[in-house]
Amino acid sequence: MAHLFDIIPDTFFSVLSSPNKNIYIDCLFIIYQSIDTIEDAFQGDREFVVQKLQDYFDDVKEALIDEEIQEISTTSRQKAVSVINLLKRTGWLGEEELGDYRVSLNLFDYSIRVLEVLKSIKNNEQIQYTGEIYSVYSILKSFTIEDGYAILQQATLKTETVVRRLKTLKANIYRYYYEITKNKKKDDLQKLLEKLLIDYKQNFFDSAYYNLKTKDSLPRYKRSITESLSKIYENESYMEELTEQLMLTEQIEEYNEAYLRIEEMIRNIRDNFEGLDILIDSIDRKNEQYVNAAASKILFLTNHSDDLEGILNRLFKIIISDEKEAINYTDFFNLTRIRNIDEGSLYNPRRQRVDAVAEELYYDEDYIDFETKQRKIEQLTKHQIYSKVEINKYVKQLLLSDDSIEAIECPLETQTDYIRLILIFLYSKSIGVSYDVKPLAKIVRVNDITFQNFVIFKKGVSL
Repeated sequence: MAHLFDIIPDTFFSVLSSPNKNIYIDCLFIIYQSIDTIEDAFQGDREFVVQKLQDYFDDVKEALIDEEIQEISTTSRQKAVSVINLLKRTGWLGEEELGDYRVSLNLFDYSIRVLEVLKSIKNNEQIQYTGEIYSVYSILKSFTIEDGYAILQQATLKTETVVRRLKTLKANIYRYYYEITKNKKKDDLQKLLEKLLIDYKQNFFDSAYYNLKTKDSLPRYKRSITESLSKIYENESYMEELTEQLMLTEQIEEYNEAYLRIEEMIRNIRDNFEGLDILIDSIDRKNEQYVNAAASKILFLTNHSDDLEGILNRLFKIIISDEKEAINYTDFFNLTRIRNIDEGSLYNPRRQRVDAVAEELYYDEDYIDFETKQRKIEQLTKHQIYSKVEINKYVKQLLLSDDSIEAIECPLETQTDYIRLILIFLYSKSIGVSYDVKPLAKIVRVNDITFQNFVIFKKGVSL
């Protein structure tokens, strides 16, 4: 069994954990970009690369730790040469003599793959989920026996891509959910809203989830895909021809082995599409979980009422503020030192069980006035108005006379109105709601609150 470090040198990842890691990764990206051309094909002139790194160090002016690079580096050129030598020692680069006093620098294949991943993470590039299921559908729809094995192979690769990207999509949602629920940093409503309504919307809703639920939805193509696979599998002449093509392409001598391989390819495509329903349901649940967590946090951070939740909210803001030394916590808590006198001090002697006897309860209806009752009822039902069901009812009332309405046209007088507007946008992609939203490019301002305008419309209505 092959091990990873049979291919990659042991010191390969030391560059990424070094005190100079920020400089090294910048230099690796510069080298990658410098020799990433059709002509060079990740093989570039050493002097050209040194000049690029020298320009970088002229701008950075950051010192390198000499103990690590094993060389004295004072000028920008010396730093560039030192970094190249270090990358050669750790297995990121290789050198090749070309003659005529020319030397080229080569990136290894594993270096290229690692740098591509690191570059996509740095640039926050998201996987674009567009037309993946349709690709499998169109490939199988155009199936011809002359190119049968090549078509089946492409369908297999595309299916694996669909599954892998959907798994990545779910993991992407979990990253946002983890940040909002496990983040130990100070709560900031503005950053939370930006994360939710800009970052999450662009990287999840716009780039992936919307296409998955509309243009490239599974129910739209699943039946046709499974029918195409059944036609191929049930046609004996097709199966024989596919087996012969596989034997010729892969140089397999055993007919039965090749036949089983074809069967396995067809079965894997079919099983993957049968299992996609479960994966998509899991994505829906995770999205619902994130949206509910974000909504709960927004409601908590915007609660400044005099109920228990509002008091705790204000108390937590005081405790985590930057003025901790000026706070007298005895104003909020009556804390005292407690200790156990001995190991028997917590002992409670056993006593005979006595059955409780219920006493008659006398209730004076005049004891609590009508206003107090109404106030208690409002407090008990307060959070219900922010549930997904109630928000959906609220939108139905807004859309009672029209099929669509702009956010700026909604009632925006109280704090409750603004919270409802946020939750309307938030719940728009949830399961069970009867409306959808479409962002507009216009930035609007209402009562000193600035936000991006959007259209709220009934599902099924084309804008």
